[in-house]
Amino acid sequence: MANIVYAEDDRDCREMYAFALRYHDHTVHEAINGAQAVQIVREEDIDLIILDVRMPMATGYDAARTLAKENPDIPVIFLSARTIPREIAMAFECGPMIVAYWGKPMGPDVLVDRVEAIIEDCRIRGIDTVREENMARELVTEW
Repeated sequence: MANIVYAEDDRDCREMYAFALRYHDHTVHEAINGAQAVQIVREEDIDLIILDVRMPMATGYDAARTLAKENPDIPVIFLSARTIPREIAMAFECGPMIVAYWGKPMGPDVLVDRVEAIIEDCRIRGIDTVREENMARELVTEW
C-alpha cells in the first residue's frame, strides 16, 4: 500500500487518522509540524503527504512551499478545520502538487477511502488533472 506522511499538531487527531490508515495497510510517518514533514520526505520514499494548515514552527503552507521546490511530484492533501475560501485558495497556491483540501472533522473511514481514491486517481490520471478538478470543486463549493 502507500507510504504516507501525515503532519498534524493535534496528537489525538493525528493518532486517530494514522491508526485508520495503518489499519488499511498503509505506512504512516507522523509529524507534529511542517518542518518534520519536510524532513521525513527528504529521508523516505513517500507516495502521499497530508498536511494540517496551522502547526507550530512550520505551517502546512510553509511545508507545501518547500515541498513544491524539492518534491513537486508527490501529491499533497491539506486536512484542516479551517475551510474558509481564503484558506483553501492559499493552500492551492502553495504548489502544483496540492491535489485536495479537505475539512475536519472527517470520519477515519471516510479519510481512508478518500486517500485511497486520491492515490489511485493521481496514479492513473496524473496529479495535474486531479488537482484541477479538486481545486475547481473546492473553490466553487466554498464560494
